[in-house]
Amino acid sequence: MKEKLKIGVLLNSYQIPSWQFQILNELHGSEYVKIVFAVKNNIEALPQDKHGSFFRHTLLKSLEKADSMIFKTGKDFNRMKDLSGIFEDVPEITAKSAIAIENGSFNENMIAEIKKYQPDIILKFSSILLSDGIPDIPKYGIWENSIDNNKDEDGLLAGFREVVTSSKAIESRLGILNRDDQRRLAIFSSRESTCPYSIHLTRNKLFWRTALFMPRVIKGIYTHGEKYFDSLISRFNNPETNDENPAKAKPFLPAGKSLLNYLRVAAWYVRKKLVYSDAFSWQLLFHIKNGENSFPGDFGNFKKLLPPKDRFWADPFVVEKDGEYFIFVEEFIYSKNKAHIAVLKLDKSGSLLSNETIIEKPYHMSYPFVFKMGDSYYMIPETSKNRTIDLYKCVVFPNKWEFCMTLMENISAADTTLFYHNQSYWLFTAVDQTDNISGCSTELFLFFNKDIFSANWKSHPCNPVVSDVTKARPAGKLFIREGKIYRPSQNCSGLYGNSFNLNQITRLDENAYSEVTAQVIEPSWDKSLKGTHTYNSDNDFVIIDSFTFRKRLSIN
Repeated sequence: MKEKLKIGVLLNSYQIPSWQFQILNELHGSEYVKIVFAVKNNIEALPQDKHGSFFRHTLLKSLEKADSMIFKTGKDFNRMKDLSGIFEDVPEITAKSAIAIENGSFNENMIAEIKKYQPDIILKFSSILLSDGIPDIPKYGIWENSIDNNKDEDGLLAGFREVVTSSKAIESRLGILNRDDQRRLAIFSSRESTCPYSIHLTRNKLFWRTALFMPRVIKGIYTHGEKYFDSLISRFNNPETNDENPAKAKPFLPAGKSLLNYLRVAAWYVRKKLVYSDAFSWQLLFHIKNGENSFPGDFGNFKKLLPPKDRFWADPFVVEKDGEYFIFVEEFIYSKNKAHIAVLKLDKSGSLLSNETIIEKPYHMSYPFVFKMGDSYYMIPETSKNRTIDLYKCVVFPNKWEFCMTLMENISAADTTLFYHNQSYWLFTAVDQTDNISGCSTELFLFFNKDIFSANWKSHPCNPVVSDVTKARPAGKLFIREGKIYRPSQNCSGLYGNSFNLNQITRLDENAYSEVTAQVIEPSWDKSLKGTHTYNSDNDFVIIDSFTFRKRLSIN
């Protein structure tokens, strides 16, 4: 049996926010960690610098408080919880006086006591500064979470600037501290979507996402060893190959402008909520290339395929067969507020011949990923509401399908996409591990298997292989062009269905995964369109989807 990793924890007190409590509670009860000590700083935290005037600080804090009251959440990241109950068996090193902590940092006696425990990792949830020698004690360093590099001003938590400046995404990182207690070597990084109208909801998504990092990386080190840790250093600190770095943060606005911009954006979203339904008006756009060499082409010349007014069509997958085109779609019925899988039949010129429901369940279904294996067609529709990844087989093409097997269960996974490469099946899927606080759009997980009909899918050691709301979620089948593998992905920052990307996969094997974004497609060819999020093709037929807002008073 492997020896557990020895973890030390630096705290201000045992009263900590819920998102930090979740981290330490999970680690304390795990099979891969032994928490060997906790340093509790009983000294009052050093005062933080305040920027700007008293009026500015008061105004922005008032806005922050009002937002948190309006947008209360059931699982509040900042609700305080008592850690002392689960830390009863953890040895405590208490900083009881200013002698123990000199100018906010450790003295030599405390450093010597910490060394006795020989920790592999020290986790920092404290305002205590690090003294020389402390970062060298743990094998894998001292780790601390940072949100947007902790650059927010006026005593405000991270996330405030992003909302009032209408930024679509915000970064959080897990970093290793060095001797100056400031510079961090990243070992994990993620970008989460902002909630455009709420500071508190943005933070709630962001901090619960960040709560996943420490247990995830520690378990990875325990399972895969030092090579895994070294791969994280390379993955998140190589500016030449890492395109996950966010754009430079927007500067903090003056107080009055911050308030006005927040009110303007919030008012627009309130109006949108009142006037438009949550279910958009999705439509299909297609083009028959006739040998054209487009990658992809000019979407302005795509033809529209419009559904009846009582429904929408989205997530299109196309199969060309016997001179006809079969479009498998999510068909959402507004009156039922639920979707099923349907197939549209088009002739060679692209005229719609028929529309038929083919798979319907009590739960929502979408993203009908269709693929051919041998002489048979199979489908993996999205069934995240059922917490499964299911495989169906077509027994009479295109309209008769039978359940084949469950590939994975007890998983909140969306838009599963399969790809066969180097004698293995690679299963890409967007997974939510935040208990539906954030959703499935931020993180892409990868699994592999030699046998598609086996439920023993192996998790890739780099999971999640992408943690970035601007490029994680699948947007169609993978394809090969000029010997290169491309993965369509969704950009769900700011608004679901924002746009999609075509990402070139630069490495895909059982040890590593990497990709770079080759092209970003926004619906700029038509001002009436608000977003697009799926790209698929078969031979000369290319199809995407797009949406406009749907008024609540629309007549079905």
